Amino acid sequence: MLNWGIIGAGGIARVFVNGLRFSKTGRAAAVASQTPEKLQALADDFSIPKRYPSYEQLLADPEIDALYISTIHPLHAEWAIKGAEAGKHLLVEKPIGMNYGETAAMIEAAAKHDVFLMEAFMYRCHPQMQKLRELISSGVIGQVRIIRSVFSYYSTPSPTSRAYSKELGGGGILDIGCYPASLSRFVAGAASGKPFLDPIAVKAAGKVTADGVDLYTAATLQFEGDIIAEIIGGVACSVPVEANIYGDEGMISVLNPWLPSSPVRSAKQPLPLDTTFPPTTIEIRPRGSQEVQKVVVEADRDLFTYEADMVAAHIAERQAPAMSWDDTLGNMRLLDRWRQEIGAM
Repeated sequence: MLNWGIIGAGGIARVFVNGLRFSKTGRAAAVASQTPEKLQALADDFSIPKRYPSYEQLLADPEIDALYISTIHPLHAEWAIKGAEAGKHLLVEKPIGMNYGETAAMIEAAAKHDVFLMEAFMYRCHPQMQKLRELISSGVIGQVRIIRSVFSYYSTPSPTSRAYSKELGGGGILDIGCYPASLSRFVAGAASGKPFLDPIAVKAAGKVTADGVDLYTAATLQFEGDIIAEIIGGVACSVPVEANIYGDEGMISVLNPWLPSSPVRSAKQPLPLDTTFPPTTIEIRPRGSQEVQKVVVEADRDLFTYEADMVAAHIAERQAPAMSWDDTLGNMRLLDRWRQEIGAM
């Protein structure tokens, strides 16, 4: 069983630790935070035995096997590299870094020090994604033509808000635009018999503040095989979640693409260990038919439990199929191009 050390004690750390409670492969053994009240609250609520007021102290703990890095975006690279140097396996929250260069440096450190590294795209670890790949590969909607996916929310503007701060890694593209970007690359890859594809062209428009923070934006991607994708992300506009794939013989709708089977995402306290996890549904609409075929994907654990278990299952390979190093590099390259297109780099 992996002994996890949690770097950062914010909201997403609470979600991950809650998911760990349902895992048979790991447990939260230590947490480090520079904010005393958050450190105490997370450790107390989830009975985490070791508490460190500095990240360095946690890295020095020989009993910690793996780190979950959930700091603000600009600190990911520093602590992932230091974690690799300390011989710890790494799960780093998305976006893994602020740009392609930081991402490449983290992967280089993981390879040099022979540790596991994965970007924490939790939705990629859920069985829904394997089912989606199977459906696309089976040709149920024929040749994939257009992919449209959306993840955008409204956050009240505030000078202290991370979402509106360039220095804290705010903006829609890095925060949540990375999800539809990664989904589009996954679907285009599935349609081509590959783990993922990178776009051959990127065009975008968006609203950007004078400080260079992208508030809401859309990009159009062109892939090999005449596949087009539209992706939308934002922190200043609420848009309904969408993940639709259109083929020449029909369409697939993923009803809950980003947070399937995850009651822990909305839970503020530890969930009971007898909690059941809801299935998720993919809908298929054949061309020219009013019939809707529903494909139900069952879940036996929480979404974030799947993520932790994915790490444990692939420690020996040092990377996981849910989000390989090449996949992460390709996604960050796309995010850089998207931000460059709208003047947010």
